[in-house]
Amino acid sequence: MLKNYITTAFRNLVRNKTYTVINVFGLALGISAAIVLFKIVLFEKSFDQYQTNYDRLYRFTKRTESVNQVDLEAGIQNPFTLAFKTDYPDLGLPVRTFGIGENQLTITNAIGELQHFEQKRGIAFADKEYFKLFDYEFELGNPETALEKPSSAVISVSLVEKLFGIADGGYDRVIGKEIRINDKFDVFVTGVIKDPPVNSSLPFFFLIEYETIKEIFDFYQPDSWNSTSSNANVYLLRGEGVEESQIRTALVDMVKKYIPEDKNNTSYGLQALGDVHFQPEYNTYEDAAVSSDFLTIPIAIGFFLILTACINFVNLSTALAIKRSKEVGIRKVLGGRKEQLMQQFLGETFFITIISVLISLGAAELILKNMEQFVGYNLSLNLLQDPQLIMILLGITVGVTLMAGLYPSLILAKLAPVMALKSKGQSALSGNVNTRRGLVVFQFVISQLLVVCTLVVISQMQFFEQKDLGFRKTSIVTFPLPTNDSEKLTPLKNELSGFAGIEKISFNFASPLSDNSIGSNFGYAPLEMEGSYDAAYKVVDENYLDLYGLELLAGRNFRPTDTLDVAIITQEVLRLMQMEDPNEAIGKEILSGFAGKKRVIGVIKDFHTKSLKEKIEPVIFVSFQGYFYEGAIRFEGTDKQMGSVIAALENAWTKQYPNVLFDYSLFSESIMENYEEEANMMNLFQIFSGIAILIGCLGLYGLVAFLASQKTKEIGIRKVLGASIGQILQIFSRELLVLIVIAFVIAAPFAYYIMDYWLSDFEYRINMNVWVFVIAVGFTLLVAGFTTGFRSIRAAQANPVDSLRSE
Repeated sequence: MLKNYITTAFRNLVRNKTYTVINVFGLALGISAAIVLFKIVLFEKSFDQYQTNYDRLYRFTKRTESVNQVDLEAGIQNPFTLAFKTDYPDLGLPVRTFGIGENQLTITNAIGELQHFEQKRGIAFADKEYFKLFDYEFELGNPETALEKPSSAVISVSLVEKLFGIADGGYDRVIGKEIRINDKFDVFVTGVIKDPPVNSSLPFFFLIEYETIKEIFDFYQPDSWNSTSSNANVYLLRGEGVEESQIRTALVDMVKKYIPEDKNNTSYGLQALGDVHFQPEYNTYEDAAVSSDFLTIPIAIGFFLILTACINFVNLSTALAIKRSKEVGIRKVLGGRKEQLMQQFLGETFFITIISVLISLGAAELILKNMEQFVGYNLSLNLLQDPQLIMILLGITVGVTLMAGLYPSLILAKLAPVMALKSKGQSALSGNVNTRRGLVVFQFVISQLLVVCTLVVISQMQFFEQKDLGFRKTSIVTFPLPTNDSEKLTPLKNELSGFAGIEKISFNFASPLSDNSIGSNFGYAPLEMEGSYDAAYKVVDENYLDLYGLELLAGRNFRPTDTLDVAIITQEVLRLMQMEDPNEAIGKEILSGFAGKKRVIGVIKDFHTKSLKEKIEPVIFVSFQGYFYEGAIRFEGTDKQMGSVIAALENAWTKQYPNVLFDYSLFSESIMENYEEEANMMNLFQIFSGIAILIGCLGLYGLVAFLASQKTKEIGIRKVLGASIGQILQIFSRELLVLIVIAFVIAAPFAYYIMDYWLSDFEYRINMNVWVFVIAVGFTLLVAGFTTGFRSIRAAQANPVDSLRSE
């Protein structure tokens, strides 16, 4: 019996090649897309789960509530760790980490020459107990003592190969070697570790003993409870038998003991390691955290893509059922039972599903290996090492077989043998056309939902690019400053000033839209307020405002002779001082948490210092050369001339910093880095909405094929009575139009609700206009029209003699 089922199934699939190919292609397309999406979700959810102490690891967080805003961050004051160790030694082991960004590494090679390497990521300072908390596989060295000595460092295998060219495992040759960082200080290698996994919230390839940090940061304040860097994170290994509630109680007591009463409301929190990757409101190293929406959306899209592929199968299979009605009649006359017929048709579905899954595995692997430009990383299926994915595949196989095959098998199995053998199977199946119409409507609800979402995300991204941020974005090049000594900066500025086209040159702490602002507070004595306002402090020179096009509303710009006792404020600061006229603030004195009292010498128009997800914050500008860590030039010329400007900048740079690799960024490009998650989401929507539309069009093709089979004699009669091809095409086009309009009416409110919820995360956002929905339905109609046109024309051009000869 089984052999007969397999033989019959194979013959039917070969005999109906078109339907088989469409079914296999549709299922494979939907399943492969779903596998990719589910693999992304599994990868994101796997972050840090490889850690042995995963369930006992935490990160401390901080909430600061000032008069004007609430700040959430993972940056913790430096003395916090020692205080926690001293006061609560039994609650757990705290460890400090301080991640730093792009750096230069220098070694002395075998022939005594200096070699410079750029390292864009993965460098951090850490306490000596770091390896007691986190799992790293040591190739060489002792994790207990590797970070014990000052200036000691542990590097990864990939860095050993990059810096020293050692790929044969001879890591003993690098122990004790010196590595110079940013041409400022030296560290020596005490251990070699394997590279951390991609799914790590601490992606460090180069770990340095923590106290060495004072060699690179002039503003490092080891004993200050008033100074915090967002890069200074503190992790905790909870003690055995200790409850989370005990630690949270201790954190409340620490605030009372160490945070001055006159400061704004501060509280510490405890964030489980498993939550670090899914709470982007707290800063993470390399901004790797994703919101929960980034997981929910791929799951929903993957499920709906599989569902639309199954609907295709149902539509195409029921269209094919008309041809197989006599086969069903003969089998029933010969004793075939309903259960046996269902088993046969489900078996055929299972056979097609297996083929589709095998094809989709290959397609998914290919996609996963080449998707870095879309989501920022590449993956691999690794089925043998991923039991969760195996279970998902088994679920997909069984689920698709039942969803796609159960309904058609029931329809065919319940055909009465007499009706089938009298060629009236078509009439018996005609009652199911509304079911198929409903399924197609459901497909296009999903397709139009995804199209609307895609258009909204694209519009919001365009809004990001076009929004006036309050400063100039184009033709600006920024570059880091290895030192802020006058003997370096002055000749650098002089040489750049002589290059044609360079209009402005500025040295400062950071660009207007940068997370490198110095956070502190300020107050205005006449307000007699309790607490103080939070503000971002920007350290700039006299050219900064002009270079970035910041509009001065009142007062004057900085002068080279100005010191930290004067400041320029933004309109938001003016508002908090309860003033309306910018001129009124000139000469007023503000209380500042950054280097004391300051006299206001200017007021500038508000501008955005963060992404458009957040509201404009108050900004206070000060001028102090000791905090100049970035340079910027503004060039007026064509894009072709930009290359020569970069070359001139590099030449001037090399003269002043011969031992430092030149690096630069185009300011306009760095701005869009704030929206990487939204860009990735846009890419996902674009790709998978296209797939959903393609699958939906296959389903529509199946419906048109079914209608054409049903209406064969009707079309023949109409042609005999003089109907034109255009009139007959109206039968199908009217059907198409009605179904897509119904789908649009259902999809539109859902799409509006979903995207309005997504846009609510942005302080500055687009308004969803009617045109978004008009484009979505118009695009769907256009694509669907092309899809069904061929099948409809073929039905309209059929010879009526062929369809009416039996009458």
